[in-house]
Amino acid sequence: MKRDLPLLLLLVGMMTSCRSSLLLKSDFESQTIGSLPEKNIPGEPSGDSILYTREQQPRIRVVASSSASEKALEFNTASAPGLTAHNQWLSFKGVRTNLTQPIYFYYTRIQTGTFDRLMVDIDDGSATTMARMHIERSGRVILVTSFPSGETYEVGTIPPGTMHTIIFTVNVRAGKYNLTIIKSGGNLTATDRPLINSDLLSYANPARPSIHFRYSDTEFSGNKYVLENVYISKKRP
Repeated sequence: MKRDLPLLLLLVGMMTSCRSSLLLKSDFESQTIGSLPEKNIPGEPSGDSILYTREQQPRIRVVASSSASEKALEFNTASAPGLTAHNQWLSFKGVRTNLTQPIYFYYTRIQTGTFDRLMVDIDDGSATTMARMHIERSGRVILVTSFPSGETYEVGTIPPGTMHTIIFTVNVRAGKYNLTIIKSGGNLTATDRPLINSDLLSYANPARPSIHFRYSDTEFSGNKYVLENVYISKKRP
């Protein structure tokens, strides 16, 4: 547990400093273990939400946390009939805001074993993508730099079983974003990366900044991606 103390202290600071500027806060503490998470997230801010389809329900459960918090959300690869390429996103959607200042998207998670590639998208809540990250089976972290060519930029590797915090800092006015991954053994960073969609007028404004998770494979493998918390804020964590 000592090795996780700096990370936990950082998270306490995040939660304290961001309350007045939060666009989304989901720490699952008010949820019931073994249940699906409430789609309308309890507490402040009012209006933030979690989105998932009926077909996804076998893959999503509130679970007991392995860290200092009590509960977390498990996103696994259990058998789930009816999944297609379009109905398997687990999404966290913030309340409405303008995009005139930087937006911070951050979450803490831990993986178990070697899992199917996980895709993480950051967007404006209206399907205009700002950033896309792949976490490979090996733990390699890769940023997609353009559509539709699929060009990529490799950030580094997160060893399996390592708890870590991922922070996206998105500045739509500048057309850029930064990525920081805080973990034991050395942090990973990528700075001044261009937004995937370079047409700044295409972003909704006001927007509902959102973060989305999706496995690349719909087959059962028993893998688990455990989210300790998810935040979106207008204030630097």
